[in-house]
Amino acid sequence: MRVIAKRILREFWTNHRDCEEQLKSWYQAKWKNLNEVKKEYPSASILLDNRVVFNIKGNTYRLIVKFNFDYQMIWIRFIGTHSEYDKINANKI
Repeated sequence: MRVIAKRILREFWTNHRDCEEQLKSWYQAKWKNLNEVKKEYPSASILLDNRVVFNIKGNTYRLIVKFNFDYQMIWIRFIGTHSEYDKINANKI
């Protein structure tokens, strides 16, 4: 799958070095549907409109993405600390 845009992840792990390896591992994953996502990341939360929230480094950081499996694309919608995540609407961002 193509991730739009890896630059966002790279900038985040540059400022939060403790999650670099987990984000790199997440970036390498390949999924064909949401069932495969849940199989690999059981703690991921499936939201409306093919959005998924991933807990990164335990529950220190949150990553929200939107999948388009037909086109094999993932759009990064948000990455931040758990407290920053609490201030947004994950279904709308």
